[in-house]
Amino acid sequence: MAEKVLEKKDLEEIFTAFEKRQDGKLDSLEERVGLKMKGLEERLDQKMTGLEERLDQKMTGLEERLDQKMTGLEVRVIHQFHVLSEGLMDHIKLLAEGHAGIVERFDRMEKENERQHLETRSLIKLSFSELDRRLTDLESQVKDLQEWRKQIEARFRT
Repeated sequence: MAEKVLEKKDLEEIFTAFEKRQDGKLDSLEERVGLKMKGLEERLDQKMTGLEERLDQKMTGLEERLDQKMTGLEVRVIHQFHVLSEGLMDHIKLLAEGHAGIVERFDRMEKENERQHLETRSLIKLSFSELDRRLTDLESQVKDLQEWRKQIEARFRT
């Protein structure tokens, strides 16, 4: 059997035909991959859009529930504040009444002290008046005795 010897020109033709077939296959493969990628991108965009819409709905629902809870909390806090402030006002009124009672008692004590002070002063004044009168009487008696003694001494000398 005789082998056929391939020449360089034949080999070039074979490789060129092979390259053309491979280029065609690659172009076809590239086109199919491009179409699949495009379809995949479109499906991914649709899914992302749907996911965004669902996320927006859930966030809106969450915001509404949070708003309702915050409003309820605000109402409870305001109510509790009113309850506490009413209690404080009652305590303040009690303190004011107690203070007024203390002031009244202090005023009564002050008037009583003033009355007692005036009474003590008048008693002291009376005592001093009495003592002054008695001292004046004693001084007068001493003068009289001195005068009497002088008279007696004068009689004995004569």
